This record gives sequence, structure tokens and C-alpha cells, in this order.
Amino acid sequence: MAQTILIKRSTSTAIPTALSNGELAYSAQSNKLFIGRPGGGSGDIDAIGGKYYTDIITGATDANTASKLVLRDGSGNFSAGTITATLTGTASDISNHNTNALSEGSTNLYFTDARADARIAAASTSDLSEGTNLYYTDARVSTRADTILNHSNHGNITVSKVGNELRFSAASQYGDSDVQSYLSGGTGVTLSSGGEFSIGQAVATTDNVTFNNVTVDGTLSSDDITAATMTASGHVVVQGNLTVNGTTTTVNSNTVAIGDSIMVLNNDETGTPSENAGFEVERGTATNVSVLWNEGTDYWQINDGSTTSKIMTAGNFAASFTGILDGGTF
Repeated sequence: MAQTILIKRSTSTAIPTALSNGELAYSAQSNKLFIGRPGGGSGDIDAIGGKYYTDIITGATDANTASKLVLRDGSGNFSAGTITATLTGTASDISNHNTNALSEGSTNLYFTDARADARIAAASTSDLSEGTNLYYTDARVSTRADTILNHSNHGNITVSKVGNELRFSAASQYGDSDVQSYLSGGTGVTLSSGGEFSIGQAVATTDNVTFNNVTVDGTLSSDDITAATMTASGHVVVQGNLTVNGTTTTVNSNTVAIGDSIMVLNNDETGTPSENAGFEVERGTATNVSVLWNEGTDYWQINDGSTTSKIMTAGNFAASFTGILDGGTF
């Protein structure tokens, strides 16, 4: 007997009032296909297709026609027509226009050399806020000169005018011993009598440097870190590829997010397959459950903790089923 599967159907325009989750129904008058919404109640029904919708798509054209979908032509264009709408937002491309095509507003005027020259000519330092480079004032110059002249480590300071410059000179200046008297070594750092700092080992970019424990509060960048054990109490972000060559990889986190849509198990198999593969759930004191590919029998099997069963496939379903599955009418 041929296999025939029927769904609920009706010759009226009525929408079915009750469908089980996943149950299908078709109305011949409205030309719509309905489904009971999975996870909803018996009255949660959605229209998911049918001739009504395919006719709308089939009737689409690149012409600007009322009550029809617009379909771009082979070049990605559609025919010109009248489009009526209120546009809001910001234009993303005005490359085909320039300021000649835009009327000047009353607030943000266009730049011209004449306007810039007139504005600069009319301005003074009173119009500009003072920044890092402070403005000259007589008081500031006098204060700076007094500071230099009264410096305790300069003696016999003389002031002379050379052209338009005012120059200060001193008979004595800082020597090496004067500078070193203000310097000293710190934790792990020593200062020699010759004025050199050292930390007990060479720290050039090509030297091998050894420290005890190192804490990095910011970002640590390195091409080669060698250690028996590396521990990070914060977040670890690997911008490139990560290769783990050990025999065991343990992940103790409760949430694992993987971007790969297809995971390959038993990836190191290169010859005749001999290992079962799949997923097993640890259930504590209860028996574990699993979904596995059985390499010995060549089928998927499921274990619910007490019984192992072969998973039904499209092939064995077709081989064993004959007759009619009828969803009835509405």
C-alpha cells in the first residue's frame, strides 16, 4: 500500500480554532496553511504559508505597482515611481551633491576666505580662552625673574641686556655631587658612587631577566612565556588561535559558549574507525545517560540510564510503516 499522510483541511475560509502543538491544517478557500504553535495552547495558531502567500511572491515585479511586492531586477534595481513618505534621520550618502545644491542656513554659515579673514582681523586675545601656553604679562615676567634670582643653589647671579634679550647668568651651577645628593637607591635598586643605577642583573631587550612573582594589573603581551604552570585569577583572552598539545583538557566552568556550528569528535582518527563517539551526561548518584554513535553496529543509540535503544531513522521508518496517517478535518 502506498504511504499517504493527510493533515486537517477545510473548504471554508474559517481559521481552525484548535490545533495541537505542531499540528497542521489547510483552508482551501483562504489558501492558507496553519500550524499549532509549538509550546502554546490549543488556540495558539499561526499562518505559516500556502497559496495565498506564494501568489503574492509570484506576482512581485520590478515595476512600482500598487499592492504588489517590489522585486529587484537582475542588476539589483527596480523601476522608478512615486514614493511618498516622511523621511527622518541623517543622509548616509551625499557624494553626488555639494554645497551648491544646499541652501545656506541662518546659524551654520558656509566657510569663505573673506569670512575667515574678517573674523580673525576682528579678534584679539580677549576672545580666546588661555590654554597651556599662557599669555605674557609684566607681572608674570617679574615673578619668574624673582624666582630665578632667589634660587638658593645659585650664587652671584647677574642680569644683562643683550639686544632685545634679558639674560641671567650664575657663577656656580649644579655639579655631579650636587645632583647625586638628591638621589638614592630604592627597593632592589642601588646607586653607585659614579651615579649609575642598577638592579643586580642586565635588563636589555636581548637579556634573559629573572624575577620571582610578577603581578600584571593591565595587559601582558608576550610571544613566548615558558613556565611549568601558569595561573590566571582574572579573565584570559586569546586573540589568535589556541593549540593545546597535552593529553587532557579540563574545563570547570558552568557555562561554555562555542561559536563552531559543527563539533568534530574523535578528530585524531586517521584509519579504520573503532571508537564510539557522542555525548554523556554526568548525573551524580544516578546512572549517566548518553547519545552515542555505535561504531560496531553503525547506528546512533540512546541510553536513558537503564536501557540502550537504537534511535529511529528515516530509513527504518520507511521500511516498517505502511498505511495512512490522517490528521482529520476542522
